[in-house]
Amino acid sequence: MAQKLTGKRAGRSDGAKVSKLDMIALGLGDLGYSLVSCTVATYIVSFGTMALPGMGASFATLMGIAVGIAVICDAISDPIMGYISDNFNSKIFGKRHLFMLIGLLGMMATAIAVWYVPYQTLGTVGTFVWFTVFLVLLRTFNTMYYTPVGAFSVEMSTDYNERTTIQAVRSVFYIVGMLLPVVIMGTFQNKYAGYYDGGELIYQCKEALSEAELIAKNLVGLEFRKGQQVAQGYIDFSWVATAVCVITSGFLLLATRRYVKILRVRDEKEAAEKGIDLNAPKPKFTMAQCRQELIDEGYQGKLTSITVRQRLRHKRAEAGQITLGAVLRNFFGTFKVKEMRTIAIGYVVAMMSATLIISLGFNVFTFTFDLATIQMYVLMGALLVMTIGCQPVWAKLAKKKSKQFSMFTGLIISFIGCVLLFIAFLCRGSINEILRGDNSWLGVLALAPSLMIAGAGTGVLYSMPLALVGDVVVIEKDKTGEDKTGTYAGVMTFCYKAGQGIVTAVSTSLLTAVGFVSGAAEQSVEAADGIGWILCVGVIVFVGAGILIFAGLKLDKEKIASILAKNNAEMQLAAAEVENGQAVIEQTPEFAEAAADEADETQTCSSDNAEEEPSDGKGEE
Repeated sequence: MAQKLTGKRAGRSDGAKVSKLDMIALGLGDLGYSLVSCTVATYIVSFGTMALPGMGASFATLMGIAVGIAVICDAISDPIMGYISDNFNSKIFGKRHLFMLIGLLGMMATAIAVWYVPYQTLGTVGTFVWFTVFLVLLRTFNTMYYTPVGAFSVEMSTDYNERTTIQAVRSVFYIVGMLLPVVIMGTFQNKYAGYYDGGELIYQCKEALSEAELIAKNLVGLEFRKGQQVAQGYIDFSWVATAVCVITSGFLLLATRRYVKILRVRDEKEAAEKGIDLNAPKPKFTMAQCRQELIDEGYQGKLTSITVRQRLRHKRAEAGQITLGAVLRNFFGTFKVKEMRTIAIGYVVAMMSATLIISLGFNVFTFTFDLATIQMYVLMGALLVMTIGCQPVWAKLAKKKSKQFSMFTGLIISFIGCVLLFIAFLCRGSINEILRGDNSWLGVLALAPSLMIAGAGTGVLYSMPLALVGDVVVIEKDKTGEDKTGTYAGVMTFCYKAGQGIVTAVSTSLLTAVGFVSGAAEQSVEAADGIGWILCVGVIVFVGAGILIFAGLKLDKEKIASILAKNNAEMQLAAAEVENGQAVIEQTPEFAEAAADEADETQTCSSDNAEEEPSDGKGEE
């Protein structure tokens, strides 16, 4: 079925077709969020271990623990937020937009504060506490914003292929948000590179000077620090990232506000078919009420507070009221669905490779490979450019074959890139000799193919998993009648962030084990080689495991498309009602026939009711 809107809202979404402007609005929201969250995720470990002098050799472990605590707390909050937004319903904000707004405001404050750590005053323990507190707060607000956005992006469309396109568009903007810190951060950091006397910049330069130049400039004995080893560059960039996030996410909220009405009307129609009035006040249940009910029912046995409380929990769950028990049951219940379990586990395992590159990549390129700052950012930029550039490929492959086929193919390509990176690591001696020579960019070219191939394949992880989850939601809703879009999106985010927290905590702990010294301008050969082994072996293991898990995923594309086609009619009617006479609905024969059947059925029911109504005034009874 299809319908078109003409008139004032022509070219906008009509419930069956999401407009390009709506997709761009979603993408821009992802860009701003990604810019803030990925700046923290990408650089916070490097910031804590390289840019804060005097923290001590063990601070890398503490930094990993702080990040791990924040990520795990964040992961726990994701399914909770998903469940809350699924069961929240406001006439003004709908299910999702209020949480998106609160999350955005919270991100504004904490995304700045986390970088302004007064480490000289706080010392090692105080700095650890600062990072832990502000990272937990930042990630909590991230959850309040991004989990509802993920659910909203799935439920706004009822077309199989269009859902894939929406997630692909979001992925492109999300990866641009990841790419910008990598491309631009060097500009912010380079102006702080140079020779320092304690904490004061004495002489600015991008690369270390020769011994003769040091003597001539009276810099002997001073410490040279690269841009990524100085805190101020990170702080400056955080202001830019936060400003962009406010603008782009604000545009998302404004551009998609009309979907609040469309989705609410659709939900009201579905609820009315089940005899539920969404506008009715929520029932309130008390212990005394439940105790009396049990007595009236002739409950046999002693009425303990535990028995009464169990009845209270049951009644609240039936009414969709938010309780801790309901949240936990809802969360663990998602893993009973085989397809959801496969997607979630495969996603978290495969994404651990991306997390490892993010958390250790800059350390490896700084110390294992003797790359200059600009060379390091060029390589990371090339990786992310390929990740973005291949998004249309994965979307097209999903339409032609299936989403699971696209997912599996991307992981195979990523695995090939990881193997090539490992080969480059084994040849690091020769590559570093080239990097130290006059033709140092040839060394960059030697590393680039492996990263670009890995980036091309890894890109599938940013679009296909949530699109696959949308398919599972469709199947489960058709079976059970329950809409758990927010819950499933929250579970996916939970899995990713739990894996991210574990990998970050373990990898930073391994830094200490291989002899890495936090805040040092140089590292030992053993430490430089050790972090290289951790990165290269880790990505091969994680991507390989992801391939094995996703190989077992089975979803019926035609069945899902058929269910979505049935849902189109309700979405179209809801959109038409929201237009409120400001657009003319142009219907296909199929849609017109369905509408006529519904009208005939309504008229018949009205006639039957009129005939059955007694004349003695007792009809109400």
